[in-house]
Amino acid sequence: MKISIHQFLLVFLFTGVSLARPADAQNALNQKITIQAENEGLRHVLRQIEKMTDVHFTYNATLIAPDQKVTLAVRQQPLSDVLDELLLRSGIRYKVQGKQIILQKALPPTKEAGDQAETSNAVSPGADRKIRGIVRDAAGEALPGVSVMLKGSQRGTLTNTDGAFEIDVPDENATLILSYVGYVNKEIAVSAQTTFNIVLESDVKMLDAVVVTALGFKESADKLGSTSSKITDKSIAASGETSLLNKMAGKASGVFIGRSSGSDPGGGSFVQIRGASTLSGSSQPLYIVDGVPINSSVHGGTNIRGVVQQSRVNDINPDDIASIQVLKGASAAALWGSRAANGVIVITTKNGSYNDKMKISFKSSYSMDEINRFHQRQTAYGQGDQGKFNPASGNAWGDKIASRAGGADEVNQSGEFFEGYQTGQKYYPIIRKNSQEVFADKQFDAIFRNGYAFDNSLSLSGGGANSNYLFSLSDVYQKGVFRENSDYRRSTIRLNIESKLSEIIKLSTHASYAMIRSERVQRSNNTAGMLLGYYRMTPDFDITDYKGNYYSGPNAAPIVNRQRSYRNYLGNSSNPVYNNPLWTMIEQKNPNSVNRFIGSAELTITPFKGLDIINRIGIDNSSDVRQTFFPVNSAQADAVNLNGRYGEVNILENQLNYDLIGRYSHNFNTNFSANLIAGFNLNDRKYADLGGEMSDFLIAEGPWNFSNALTVNKNPNNGKTYIRSARAYSVLGLSVYEALFFNLSFAGEAASTFGEASDNTFYYPSGDVAWQFTKLKFLERANWLSFGKLRASYGVVGSQPAPYRTRTLFVPGNSLYGNGSYLQSANFGNDQLRPERKTEYEVGADLRFLGNRLRTEITYYKNKTTDLLLSVPVPNSTGFSSAYQNAGTMQNKGIDFDLNYDIFRKKDLTLSLNFNLNRNRSLVTDLAGATAVQVGGISGYMTINALEGQPVGVFMGGHYARDDQGNKIFDANGFPTVNAANAKIGDPNPDWRGGFGANLSYKSFSLGLLFETFQGGDFFEGTRGVMYSHGTHEDVGKEVTLTRDLKNFKGTVVPAGTTVRGNIADLGAGEVLLDESYYTTLGGGFSGLKEQFVVNGSWTRLRELSLGYTLQSATFRKATKLQSVEFRLSGRNLFLWTGVRGIDPDSNHTQVSLGRGLDYFDNPGTQSYLFSLLINY
Repeated sequence: MKISIHQFLLVFLFTGVSLARPADAQNALNQKITIQAENEGLRHVLRQIEKMTDVHFTYNATLIAPDQKVTLAVRQQPLSDVLDELLLRSGIRYKVQGKQIILQKALPPTKEAGDQAETSNAVSPGADRKIRGIVRDAAGEALPGVSVMLKGSQRGTLTNTDGAFEIDVPDENATLILSYVGYVNKEIAVSAQTTFNIVLESDVKMLDAVVVTALGFKESADKLGSTSSKITDKSIAASGETSLLNKMAGKASGVFIGRSSGSDPGGGSFVQIRGASTLSGSSQPLYIVDGVPINSSVHGGTNIRGVVQQSRVNDINPDDIASIQVLKGASAAALWGSRAANGVIVITTKNGSYNDKMKISFKSSYSMDEINRFHQRQTAYGQGDQGKFNPASGNAWGDKIASRAGGADEVNQSGEFFEGYQTGQKYYPIIRKNSQEVFADKQFDAIFRNGYAFDNSLSLSGGGANSNYLFSLSDVYQKGVFRENSDYRRSTIRLNIESKLSEIIKLSTHASYAMIRSERVQRSNNTAGMLLGYYRMTPDFDITDYKGNYYSGPNAAPIVNRQRSYRNYLGNSSNPVYNNPLWTMIEQKNPNSVNRFIGSAELTITPFKGLDIINRIGIDNSSDVRQTFFPVNSAQADAVNLNGRYGEVNILENQLNYDLIGRYSHNFNTNFSANLIAGFNLNDRKYADLGGEMSDFLIAEGPWNFSNALTVNKNPNNGKTYIRSARAYSVLGLSVYEALFFNLSFAGEAASTFGEASDNTFYYPSGDVAWQFTKLKFLERANWLSFGKLRASYGVVGSQPAPYRTRTLFVPGNSLYGNGSYLQSANFGNDQLRPERKTEYEVGADLRFLGNRLRTEITYYKNKTTDLLLSVPVPNSTGFSSAYQNAGTMQNKGIDFDLNYDIFRKKDLTLSLNFNLNRNRSLVTDLAGATAVQVGGISGYMTINALEGQPVGVFMGGHYARDDQGNKIFDANGFPTVNAANAKIGDPNPDWRGGFGANLSYKSFSLGLLFETFQGGDFFEGTRGVMYSHGTHEDVGKEVTLTRDLKNFKGTVVPAGTTVRGNIADLGAGEVLLDESYYTTLGGGFSGLKEQFVVNGSWTRLRELSLGYTLQSATFRKATKLQSVEFRLSGRNLFLWTGVRGIDPDSNHTQVSLGRGLDYFDNPGTQSYLFSLLINY
């Protein structure tokens, strides 16, 4: 029979009407809803559900108290599941009649622990074993209403108000499945146990993000108008780095973290949040660990000579960290006053859990590091100049190696010679160079290797009814990519204890000790720098015998321990000009020893509900002993230390911090609540360094002791600083209708570094507002928009003056060991010095879509720093050359953007993506008449500066001469001319930078990756330029055959058909020949034309890639008694895409200073491969 569309619709309609009444109840409970509530009234939550659905709740007014609060966060869950979790844990049962849901008081339990769920799924026990347990969250609080199901059956129960449950199981092979909204499901193998203490972990994808504030308190991110970025312990663990700071790279918008040392084990890192905020002092953020500040200095870190110093933040064992919160804006950080201008990073360490049996976790990893990028050297031409071999030359512009006669060199054995210790070979003056041997590969292999690291850690955690604990040990041993004297070892121990001393008193303590031992190789443009000697070395020099005896004649007595280098191949000079790289690496020592203790204690008294009185004290003590040893015959540009040099300094740092805090919260009614914090802080910092340096050893092979030199050659140093500050602060937080939130804070601070004639106290106000606009009635039912918040904030922070700049000091006039005297400093003290003042505002929005699966945050910020602390020149008539003043201004503005998207989130399959981006623009607006302020670079070569009207950190140096239209000016031979005046030649600041990550898990497998990119900005390739001058770079080892007559730099015409060493290029005025005459003058690194070596510094890298497999099934746990075993393979910096040549641009010549984007014989970067094993018991 043919049925028309109209007939079909009529049949469907009447069928629907006839089935409507019995289906109403089922349809009502099957509706999927998305709802979030953080400590909101239960009545208010029920009204929200009514607005989202077709149901209506009916209940007696006495059933739900007006102040009864609930916390809930679900997305796209059936209404039945939501009501089970929301009402049953509140002691309320419900009955559905059509679209009406009737609420009633729950029936009294028939068992002491747990009732059988009143659902059609419950079955009669009929089992022979009874299982009891208690379920808590990570903080030790009981969880009522948790679903406890017997796997593979319909049997189940719910935990009661004390978190307790009781269930019958058939045998010891049974498995329990625990589920609770907002928490990760958990399976428990019963085995032979009959009682369980179970901890459920929060599901961070479902719960509101919890942030840690500047004072160390946890708050809901959805209620704050300021922004911050959180880095979890899982993200830290997945990085494959041994350095804590490097583990954070690419994981937070607005936060730039770069290596300051290339491949040096344990080297420091450069951290910058939303651009530079100061031109003097440290540009690094303030670090807060468990509520108290710690020392994060890198003393000596901006000195381009010597070795890379460590960041003291890396003394912390990363495996001890629970989370890292980056407070980027001034509003979030304002409570720390004059120490917060560069941002605040809050680190929270792990604790144990209450009522939890001991958990043991052991992690072991092995990683291998290999150089990811280095400068390629030419291997075709030997030592000499103008195409001729010359063993006394410092260049590789000599003869073509392959054109030599071959065989042994012709030497003079009648006179002086050198006998190497390493091989016993004798070296004589060369009369004629015949050997065609090339040693470039041998040179590389003698210096470099694959580095490696072992990282082991052990933790024990647990707790009883009134206390919890965490104890951990860790040991990291790392060998760098240099074969000798490049290592780092960090051993730590930690004990965290939290105790409930009574119902109103809680005490928590955190204590850690770290012991660090390291050895590093001289670096950079230091005359003794290893890579300076390596990259300038010619390819036909064998470096193996770097040390031996020099004989002035066949019968002469030996001069022992002479150095043999490519510019001193017979060891006849005590000054080799540049070190043989093996001498630098093996003979010169730079050991470092650090011992550090960090401890804190917090006593919280809660006299009545809503009020906490907190006493918090913290201490940070460290001893840092550094030694430097240059043996006799080491290269030194000043020729002072040819007979040896030894230096030693012991740096002692102590910081004591105390806070007294009162915190009170009160709910006036269901629509209005407030909290108030008031506190006082006292901070005391002491620094002392005691040591000295001696030169010209009395005994060449004498001990490392200051007695091994004459008094006149000893230079002691003894410096001390003492800073004390006091700060009072308060915070007022208001919540209106759980939709509009205000936070106002105020801090007043006095410090010993402020000038006595200035205001004694400086003030730092801040405020923020957040509006959850999705709680508007017309948006509550908008399923496409799960959550929306608009926010705005304003804050003021500062930067303290360095100590003692308020006074005119006296400095030593002569050595203490001679006739001691003091001279007045040429820098005039200023008793009106004030802290730098940074004012910032930001506006932004947090949006979530698709049931919270898609989450975005966008922020626009602008800050201005005034009263910059500068050393300003003063007239000579004052008797001084300069004076410290508050004299400049600068600003930053930009955008932070974060996006997270959970594409899949199923039981056995999850896939999530994340992306972050920052675009920052800095501008120096006033330098009080100064032309420029140098913040990095190499004086007299190429400097990095703050220049008025320009971003911070621009390159300044010699540049192309140009006419009024900006066109290059060329000489008669077609080569550009030079303007030697110092001017801006580049800007290393990027247009934008960002990170992109993905995490995939399938059953027991997990895969994670992280890309990081740095787009725009310039980079100065100083090493390449100097290699051009010395003739060692691969670019200058090529041959070309001319197809027409060309001129070289000297103006000589080279005829067509000639084959010459060099390159042909059009520099703007037609093709020219680039040969030795060009590269050793205009085209080399020592010319005044520094602009030619400025290139695009953009890069993109695969920062992290990891693949893991976890064994944690019930069968596995039963067989092994282990909770889980995880195997993980990780890679770090596996791929790098950049136009920068010869070095990883994610490194910095001037280490932790503001000077970025410069390579000058700096250590190479690495890529790493890691295997790790994690065992949980």
